[in-house]
Amino acid sequence: MRASHSVGEANYHIQITVAYRRTIFEDDGTKILTRDYILASARKHGIAVSAIGFGTDHCHVFTTACKNHSPAKVAQLLKGFSSYMMRKHHKILFQDRLWGDKFWTSGYFYRTVGAVNSKTVQRYVAQTQEKHWKVHTHAQRNLFEFAS
Repeated sequence: MRASHSVGEANYHIQITVAYRRTIFEDDGTKILTRDYILASARKHGIAVSAIGFGTDHCHVFTTACKNHSPAKVAQLLKGFSSYMMRKHHKILFQDRLWGDKFWTSGYFYRTVGAVNSKTVQRYVAQTQEKHWKVHTHAQRNLFEFAS
């Protein structure tokens, strides 16, 4: 990324977790809607998302070109909008598992990463995320989608 007085690259891996670690992403509808709201917020704020994926109770977002946003700001923008929209328009999908105004936990995990591509994400999932996956079906292990 290039600005008027600097050149640089800032790529983040951000993991956000559902409140109370509820397994609301077992439902494909909830997963797809949440993904779409995260991507809409990213687009609105000029955050490039190279990959997004879900465990049953959390979401991984790989961002690129975030030079103008700190990891905290990226997490705030993505979590805030997606939480608001999911609770306002789709609460029926998860109201038996979440209550009140919570959708995400208050925290998040982030790591700065180098270039992000499909092989990077697949290697990351294979090597470090197995402990997070609850095996319900084989299809849940292939939930990463790559933004076009």
